[in-house]
Amino acid sequence: MDNPIKSEQNLLTKPCRIFASLNFFLMSAIFILIFGNLVGINLPKYYPLLYRWSIPPLEGPAMGYFSALGFALALALPLSLIFYLSAPYLQKYLEIRFKTFKNLSTVFIVIGIFYFIAKEWKEWGIEKMGLNDSRFFNAEMVFFIIILGLFLIFSALLLILEKKIFE
Repeated sequence: MDNPIKSEQNLLTKPCRIFASLNFFLMSAIFILIFGNLVGINLPKYYPLLYRWSIPPLEGPAMGYFSALGFALALALPLSLIFYLSAPYLQKYLEIRFKTFKNLSTVFIVIGIFYFIAKEWKEWGIEKMGLNDSRFFNAEMVFFIIILGLFLIFSALLLILEKKIFE
């Protein structure tokens, strides 16, 4: 016998709304962090050898993760608060489902982890080992393909595992 899919409209309870808002915060922060990094927002960086924060580039290694993370959290917090407050009204027009937010946040976390693994490896691993090459299928491309394959396999395993858990 087929299990009919029940509509969750107007069934988003307060604990579910809090959970959806926290997941929205997490997804927003990860998106802002990755997109800000891809676009290249000019945020201050800390130069540990100089003991200085600076927006213009200085000599030596820089740590820009702290300001990028603060920027992402500062933008994601008011967005998630607005989402939490407007969720009862949005529920009338949108299908806000508890499970959807749980699945999306899982995917965003995996994307965020693999993005920063690839970014840090490119910045500190391959180039520092002297494997930088001008050919298309160089060490960076092979690494990208391996990480992408692992991401797809990991995502598929997560989705299969979630389906088995919730059956």
